Amino acid sequence: MWVAALHTIFGADSPVGKAVLDRDLRYVFINQTLAAFNGRSIEEHLGRTVEDILPEAFSTLAPLLRSVLDAGVSHTQFRVSVKMPNAPGEFSEWEASYLPMPLDDGTIGGIYVQAVNLTAELRAQQALANSEKQLRRVLDSLFAFVGVMTPDGTLVEANKAPLEAAGVDAQDVIGRPFWDTYWWSYSAESQNWMRQACARAAQGEVVREDVTARMAGDTRMALDFMLVPMRDDHGRITHLIPSAIDISDRQAAQLRTEMALKERTVLLQEVHHRVKNNLQIIASLLNLQARGAVPGAQQALQDSQNRVMAMALTHQLLYERNDFSTLELGPYLRRLVASLRDVHGDTLRRVDLKVDAPESGLNIDLNQAVPVALIVNELLINALKHGFGKDGQGTVAVRAGRQDHGIFVTVADTGIGMPAGFDSPSAASLGLRLVTLLTEQLQATMRWPTAGQAGAAFTLQLPPESKPT
Repeated sequence: MWVAALHTIFGADSPVGKAVLDRDLRYVFINQTLAAFNGRSIEEHLGRTVEDILPEAFSTLAPLLRSVLDAGVSHTQFRVSVKMPNAPGEFSEWEASYLPMPLDDGTIGGIYVQAVNLTAELRAQQALANSEKQLRRVLDSLFAFVGVMTPDGTLVEANKAPLEAAGVDAQDVIGRPFWDTYWWSYSAESQNWMRQACARAAQGEVVREDVTARMAGDTRMALDFMLVPMRDDHGRITHLIPSAIDISDRQAAQLRTEMALKERTVLLQEVHHRVKNNLQIIASLLNLQARGAVPGAQQALQDSQNRVMAMALTHQLLYERNDFSTLELGPYLRRLVASLRDVHGDTLRRVDLKVDAPESGLNIDLNQAVPVALIVNELLINALKHGFGKDGQGTVAVRAGRQDHGIFVTVADTGIGMPAGFDSPSAASLGLRLVTLLTEQLQATMRWPTAGQAGAAFTLQLPPESKPT
């Protein structure tokens, strides 16, 4: 049983180094972790002695190894400093265990070796190594469970680490269904999950899940738990191998990160909401001022109000979407057109205003949102004010899509077109000058309509970086 179990255990990824030595102290089994600690491949270990692989450390290790073979003594969790074969002058700190492997006749046939490399952690935290808190962190990071079960879920072997962590003796758990042992018997839900996991593994499935186990003092520990079926040479499942490592610190860090992200989201929501409200107040003040102004000033104030409302709408959509990095262009254009209907109701009784843009898939960056909004607003206002004359009729269409990996927005009308001699760089109106400046700010391009022809179409082409990730 142990040979097959060792094949399974040594073949799995593990942070714990493991090996089996015969009576001549030659390596019979070794996993990749321990082989890497020793600075050699698995193949270079097999058949060679400990003295061959670790000559500098052998004088220290030999008495311990011999006491295991000669007297069956177990040496658990002792510290040893070994000079690295592949790094002259450097030492590696280990916490190791040497356990006898008895044969059927009671003699000791070999030694089971388990080791954890502590070098990096000890070097990083040497100043705190003697504190109780630091010792607890080191012990927790070394917690590892390895056991052997029969296919029906009966636990037949368990290593010392989980027994000590739970404060139980081997006789309290060996021979019992795994789900009935101390680690899982704190709740019916936990027991039921473990019972089902054992049944799945007995059918050949590798089960891996983050679970919560009960430890000493009725405390809880989060574990990365794995249950692997072990097969014989004929492919039959003979045993189940449970293993686990402590992930309490990782889960605590993840929870802290999630809480920080939640707080950031709430804060950004409040910022966008307040900015939107303040912009709406400014727009309302402009509207009040426009009511008593002379016609020329009234129109200028109305145009400023439209610009402020276009910016307020951007912040409103960011607040509603709960996404503060990008803005969906399609919904924004529809909302912008709807707001213009309220302001230009008289004009829109003779001019049809349409939007052709997908509901999703046209994400623009937050830094692009306000400039794009203002450009579209200016082009729409320009078309409604100047595109059809005093009593003309027609259509203004806004279209958005993707082209050459970038997003484009077109505002086109069927009106009288741009006057002969129109030159976009020298456009006199504030609105079109604003369009030019904002286009440069976006590092985008604007395709202007041809002067002297009926109809006018403006196309804003955003750079390729604007495509959604």
